Amino acid sequence: MKKYPKIVERNGRRYFFRFSLHQRLQHIVLFSTVILLSFTGFPLKYHDQPWAEPIYKIFGGIAVAPMIHRIVGSILLGLFVYHTIYWMYLFYTRRVLRLKKEGRLTLGNIGREFLAQEMVPNKKDFFDLIDMFKYLLYFTNRPPRYDRMSWKEKFDYYAPYWGIPILGPAGFILWWRDEFSHILPGIAMNAFYIMHTDEALLAALFLFFVHWYNVHYSPEKFPLGTVFLTGYLTEDDMIHEHYAEYVRTLTEEGLQETIKPQHH
Repeated sequence: MKKYPKIVERNGRRYFFRFSLHQRLQHIVLFSTVILLSFTGFPLKYHDQPWAEPIYKIFGGIAVAPMIHRIVGSILLGLFVYHTIYWMYLFYTRRVLRLKKEGRLTLGNIGREFLAQEMVPNKKDFFDLIDMFKYLLYFTNRPPRYDRMSWKEKFDYYAPYWGIPILGPAGFILWWRDEFSHILPGIAMNAFYIMHTDEALLAALFLFFVHWYNVHYSPEKFPLGTVFLTGYLTEDDMIHEHYAEYVRTLTEEGLQETIKPQHH
C-alpha cells in the first residue's frame, strides 16, 4: 500500500494528508452514482411536477432512464460490497494480524481493536458534541478539538452506509417486480416502494444540503472543497476542523514549534 507523506509544502503552504487515491476513487464513484440515481429516479417519483419531464428527457426518457438507473444502482450496490470487503481486509491486516504477531489474539482484544477504529463512534465524539454546543452557546471560547475523524464526518459516513442496504435490495425487488409479485403479497411490494423512494429522498436531502454545505458551500470552503480530489487538507482547514490531529501530526514530525493556535 502506497505511503503518503503526512505533510507536503506547495508554494509556501502546508497541506496535511487525509485520503489515499484508492479512497478518493471510491468516493468519486459514490457521489457520481448518487447524483445519477437522483436525476433518473426522482423525476419518476414526482412525475406530476413540472420539472420532472425535462430532467427525465435529458436521460433518455422512459425508454432509457430506467435502464441507466438500474445499471448505476447496481454499481452503487457493488461499491457497498467492495467497500465492506476493503474495510474487513484493512481491519484484518492492520489489527488482527498485529495482535496475532504480538501474541495477544483474543476475542476481547479484537473487540477493543474494532472499537478503536477511526470511523467507530467513541467517547471523544460525545464530549466533542457537548463542547460544540458549549462553544455555540458562548459557555466557552474554545471550539472543539476534533481528531482525525470528527463526529460529523462519522455521521456523514454512516448515512449512506446504512442507507444502501435498504435502497439496494428494495430497488432490486422493484426492478423484478413482475417476478416477485408472484411470491410476495401486494403490501410487501408497497413497503419496498416506500423503503426505496423515501430512503432515497432522505439520503439525497442530507447529502445535497447538509454534507455538501459542510464540505463545499460553507463560507470557508466555497465554492469547492478540494480534499476529495487532492487527498490533502490545507493547514487552515486542519486547524479549524481537526486541531487534535493537527497538533499530533506536527509533534510526530518534529515540528511542534510551528504549531499555530486554534481559530475562534
